[in-house]
Order: sequence, then C-alpha cells, then structure tokens
Amino acid sequence: MAPSVDEMGSAGGTTSNLKIDGQSYQLSTPTVTSPSNHNGDTSQYKDKDFKASHGTPGHKTILQSDALYQYILKTSVYPRESTYLKELRKITEGVSLSYMATPPDEVQFLMLLIQILNAKNTMELGVYTGYSLLGTALALPDDGKIVAIDLDRNNYELGAPVIEKAGVAHKVDFREGLILPQLDKMLLNQENLGLFDFIFVDADKDNYLKYHERCLKLVKVGGVIAYDNTLWNGSLVAPEDAPYATYIHQYRPFVLELNKFLAADKRIAISQLSVGDGITLCRRIL
Repeated sequence: MAPSVDEMGSAGGTTSNLKIDGQSYQLSTPTVTSPSNHNGDTSQYKDKDFKASHGTPGHKTILQSDALYQYILKTSVYPRESTYLKELRKITEGVSLSYMATPPDEVQFLMLLIQILNAKNTMELGVYTGYSLLGTALALPDDGKIVAIDLDRNNYELGAPVIEKAGVAHKVDFREGLILPQLDKMLLNQENLGLFDFIFVDADKDNYLKYHERCLKLVKVGGVIAYDNTLWNGSLVAPEDAPYATYIHQYRPFVLELNKFLAADKRIAISQLSVGDGITLCRRIL
C-alpha cells in the first residue's frame, strides 16, 4: 500500500499523519518564515564545531576537511568542468545568495547519473542561475528536454546567455511561477504521467513532501527523483541550539521529516549520499 499524508494546519505549524501499510505515524513541523527574510550574513556564527551556513561558493559540502574537498575539486571536478559551466559558476559566485547554487562536484555527479540513465525527459524544480540546469542540458542528448520551474526568472536570466552560448538552450523549457501549481497543471495532462526519466528537486524544503507525491506520478517506473540538501549542512545530528544560520534551523525539521518519510516509502528504492550537502536518489519501483 502506498504511503499517504494527511495534513492539519495550525497557528504553530503543521501536523502530518503518515500512513504506511495501515500503521500511522505523526510527524510535526513548525511554521517558518521565508528564507528570503534572512540576509545571508553568518559572520556572527563562529563556533568551531559547526558551520554556520552552506559556506562560500564551491565549498558547499559536509566534508569536515576543506583540504580534502579542494582535492576533489582540483583533481576530478575542475579538470572535467566545461568552459560554459565554469563561466556560469563564476557568474553565480558574484551573486549575493550564491550559496544556493548546486556545488560543482554534485553537478558532475548528476551529469554522470543522467548519462547512465540514458535520460531524455527531465525536470528541475528550483533553478536559481541555472548552473545545475546547464549541467543537465550538456549531459542530455541533442533531442533531450528539461522542464525547469522557478519563482524568479531574474536569477535564471543571469545564466541564460551562457546556456545559449553553450548551444543547449533549445533543450530548456523554463517556466516561471510557484512549483506546486505548475506540477498540478502538468498532472492534468495524461501525457505527462510517467513521462520523466529524471527529476532534480532543489527548492523550498517545506514543500518537498508535496513535491514528492506529485513527482512520483510524473516520473516513470524505473526513473529517478533526486532530492538535494538532505543532510542540511550536517545540522540533522547537531544539538537543536547549535549555532547555525537562522534558515538552517527553520528548515531542519522539514528535512528530518522528508528523510523519515522517504526511508519508509515502499514505492521507491533509495540511496542517500554524502555528496555536496547530501542528495537522496529515489528510484520509482511502483
């Protein structure tokens, strides 16, 4: 039996009743403010045991040794990074919220995964400047397609000229707006059911479970959904009062809830990897 989630809202947050094979689990998460309310200033957090934020561009990793991460980048990632990806990465590093971008080692991993899957129809939820989107476009065959959904076209426009220069703009179908309404609209068209080979989700963490239910209908049996940030800066095993940035604390309960749900969802086979900020691969099996 497929899991189901019944949600009940309240002033203090949301309580979800997770039902799997007739057994109920109650998951509670608080109401949080938008991450756009924080200014990205994490200089006040200096605790040696915990990173305050996702770090500077190119350092978005849970590895405890920065030297080891730099070794990975310099040895295996940067030598294989295309000139177009490098250009867009440098552009993104100059944006105020650059830490939102997918790190280059993870993009390299996703590109290889897409090629292994022989993916042709893909979707990306949360685009930002399009660094990971460009990686996907480069990995796809010439007739491959990416539906890319994001609330802010302005950020996407920063990377659009590089995507055009790389000769892969024809693969991208960018759709501006809230993700949930866009997915619901897609579900109305029977041709979209089971259409996608691969879906990458890197958006608002409080909606990941809602995206999951919709994406499971859109991805084909045997297809893969990849959820980003599932180790959430290492905060998941840290004390609740650890000195992380505010947005880390705000979204930590949602990431914990997601991980618990995915582990119990018998419709998928999963693997949670310590790449970047943590990425969980979900292969639809039912």
